[in-house]
Amino acid sequence: MAEQTKGNMWLIIGAIIVVLAVIYWFMSGGAPEPTPAETGAVVAPEPAPTDGAVSVEPAAPATTDPAPAGTTPPASN
Repeated sequence: MAEQTKGNMWLIIGAIIVVLAVIYWFMSGGAPEPTPAETGAVVAPEPAPTDGAVSVEPAAPATTDPAPAGTTPPASN
């Protein structure tokens, strides 16, 4: 009976070694780490050099689409 217990122990140890080897293989192999440009991460652009001058653009005016003539908006309940 003791020999069968030793055999089972070596079977368990072998299975653990195989599992660890497979985990290592999956974790270390594959594609190299992607760079930030490949992941779609937002990279802040470098600020433009300024000579002390400040440029301010006016805000765009808000536009609304007028309702077509002859139609009335639906009544709210």
